[in-house]
Parts: sequence; structure tokens; C-alpha cells
Amino acid sequence: MISKERENVPGEFLYRLGHPLGEYVIQTGKELPTSVAKVQFDVGSHATRISVIEALRGKSGWLVLQRLAIDSFEREDYLLFSGFDDDGRSLDQETCEKLFHCDGEVLSLLVVPEYDRQRLAADAERHVRATVSKSLERNNRHFHEARERLEKWADDMVLAAEKDLRDTKEQIKALNRLARQATTVEEQHELQEKIRDMENKKRRQRQRIFSLEDEIAEKRDTLIEALEKRMHQRTTNETLFSIRWAVV
Repeated sequence: MISKERENVPGEFLYRLGHPLGEYVIQTGKELPTSVAKVQFDVGSHATRISVIEALRGKSGWLVLQRLAIDSFEREDYLLFSGFDDDGRSLDQETCEKLFHCDGEVLSLLVVPEYDRQRLAADAERHVRATVSKSLERNNRHFHEARERLEKWADDMVLAAEKDLRDTKEQIKALNRLARQATTVEEQHELQEKIRDMENKKRRQRQRIFSLEDEIAEKRDTLIEALEKRMHQRTTNETLFSIRWAVV
């Protein structure tokens, strides 16, 4: 449908349609003013049955949607619903989300009563704290898992390199024994050439162990840097909208 009218669409809007349409729609929606309003949701309008919303038919209450951003090693964005019905029963995140799967009609603008405003604020704050706590727990778990993987990798690599070095040393000892028993100049020369090659190999293997230790130290430094960034976690929280909801 858009393509039929393409020649009549302004260039700026075409750019928005062409590349970052999703980002543009989200950003525009976030910037729109959202006065507190009563919204009536029609559960019967949904093509399939939503049992958690049907259980709210004939009921009403309040809910608030917040946007939580957590900046640490990575940025995390959350949309957090908090709400309750007029009997005081809390609505979970899934129930609030599924309300918006139904057709809704804005009926009127209004002001949140002080008691309900305080309840919404308290519930929303608990939801934010719980989400931040889970984020920290998840980040810490990821850090410990990454550290364990690094330690296992380091142990495996160093043990393998040290075993190769031990094997080379044993081969050099065996060649030296043979060289002491050599009876001809040609045999002695051949064995000394092999010993020289094995000594060069031993030096390379020792250097490989030093390089591995440097690589392990670098990876540990990267992990420590990531942990320090997580320790300096910053959060921002904003209310996107509050509504008086009703289900019919």
C-alpha cells in the first residue's frame, strides 16, 4: 500500500521508511505526550482467547509503564509494567502486556488519586529494584562462567605445552645417550644434528609457554576490566505512561 503512493511521499519520510523505520516509530512514540487517561479494553476483540484478560472482564484498576536502562559492560533496556485492580490485587508483567493485545478505547483524561499514585510508584520502584538485582546477578554469573572457561583453557593449554616440552627433553636425553655410544664420525655427526634440531625445538616450546602466559594474563586483564565496568553500573528510569484500565 505504501508503494502505490510512493511518488507522493516526502523524501524525508521515504528515508524513514527505507532504513530506520522501526527506530523512528519508537523514538516518535516515546516523545509523544501521554496524559493520564482511562482506557477500556475489549477482550472479545482478540481473535484467540486470552484467559488472563478474560478473568479481568468487568474489572478496572491502574497501571504504569516504565522504561529502565542499565548501563554497565553492555546496555540493557527494559519496559516494565506495574499495576493492580480496584480490589488491590497486583497484575504481573505478562497480564499487563496482554491487555494491550486487545482493542482499546481512550474514554477520558483524569488525575490519579493520591493513594493510587503512591501505590503505583511503590510497585514500580520494587519492579525496578528487582530487575536491576536480576541484571547484576546475571552479569556476575556470566563473569564467573567466563572466568572458569578461561582458567580451564589456560590449564589445558599450559599443561599441553609443558608436556610437549618434557617429551622433547626426554628425546634429547635419549639422543645424547646414543651420541656417547656412537662408533663412527658419520653417526656422531648425524646424532649431533638431531640434537641441535631438538634443542631449537625445545627453545621454541619454552617461548610458547611464555607467550601463553602473556596471553592468559591479557585475557584476565580483559575480564577484570569488564568486572570493573559492571561495578560502575548506572541506571535511568522514566515513566512512559499511566492509565486507568477497564476490561469489557
